[in-house]
Amino acid sequence: MSGAACLACGGAQVERFLQLRGVPVFCNVLWPTREAAQAAPRGDLDLAICRDCGHVFNLAFDPELVRYAEGYENSLHHSPRFQAYAEELALDLRRRHALDGRHVVEIACGQGDFLKLVCAGPGSVGTGFDPSYRGASPGPNLAIRREYFGASPLGRAPDLVCSRHALEHMDDPVAFVRMMRDAVPPGSAPVYFCEVPNALYSLRDGGVWDFIYEHVSYFNARSLAACFARAGLPAARTWETFAGQFLCLETGPAGGPVASAAVPEGSQLAAMAAGLGDEVDRLLAHWRGEFARIAAAGGRVAVWGAGSKGVTFLNLMGAGGAIGVPVDINPAKHGLYLPGVGRQVVAPSDLPALGVALVLVMNPVYTGEITGMVRALGIAAPVTAV
Repeated sequence: MSGAACLACGGAQVERFLQLRGVPVFCNVLWPTREAAQAAPRGDLDLAICRDCGHVFNLAFDPELVRYAEGYENSLHHSPRFQAYAEELALDLRRRHALDGRHVVEIACGQGDFLKLVCAGPGSVGTGFDPSYRGASPGPNLAIRREYFGASPLGRAPDLVCSRHALEHMDDPVAFVRMMRDAVPPGSAPVYFCEVPNALYSLRDGGVWDFIYEHVSYFNARSLAACFARAGLPAARTWETFAGQFLCLETGPAGGPVASAAVPEGSQLAAMAAGLGDEVDRLLAHWRGEFARIAAAGGRVAVWGAGSKGVTFLNLMGAGGAIGVPVDINPAKHGLYLPGVGRQVVAPSDLPALGVALVLVMNPVYTGEITGMVRALGIAAPVTAV
């Protein structure tokens, strides 16, 4: 494609592989009425992949459509499985970088859940940045600014600058990393830690419901390292976490010899990407058939996970997913409506009265956790990952 350059490495060998039209701009903004949800802003996905580094990005992304503010809700900390992962990750960072008593900065900190964990040691201080933050401070040693990082001087030099699931939202990720570097006070030498969704998981394991408008970029270990290197922050190491679904990068002292995450060559990743359009069609045809069979018997399907994956799945299913009931354990989502399809989110405790014949788990990593909750509710329906 002429005129398109890779957002990560700057390479010019870029190929389109998947187009999805009219998807919700925000998967993590739910709406108070069905009508408002159905009228939610939409945009197009025109996904391309770089044959040099394997980076995936949306050629049709329009930053003017994306403005984060209060009401954006993507916290996963209500899940015991995710909470255990976050606690393990925070403790690992604390120990390897001796962060107790130090200053930690988190960019796009959400409601401060992870920042609180990293700053749990004696004397630690945390500063978070997120325009969607709501409520009081999550802890006496934490300060949350309702603004974008870099909008005002930082003040105290940080020892760790943390960015989790933010870089994939940036239309110019290299400029964003460069801003991360330049925003710290002169003379500072913090460790930079970055976590993003792992594009290799989506390409290799068919995680097609991970492609959403909010994410401009989909990084693999090679493209993430290339992005940081171009911004003047060479990576010390990269590694996969959360059953391969997340990818981490760290600069500065590595805290021990850890091999970088293995990733196929860009051309191999491009070959994986080339078949995803057919995979989307195959999966949608399969699940439309299953939903039709269950609907004919008078049953309904619990679509567990009213986040990005669930919103994407139900919107792509269209009328074929009419019996799908979105369910989530996050109480902040209960009673609200999914963008696009306008389905109301229910709590797990509502399911026994709904005639559920199948529980569809949008993220396979939670299958065991969800199965236990379903059985505890007295529901005998099969539980399966999409």
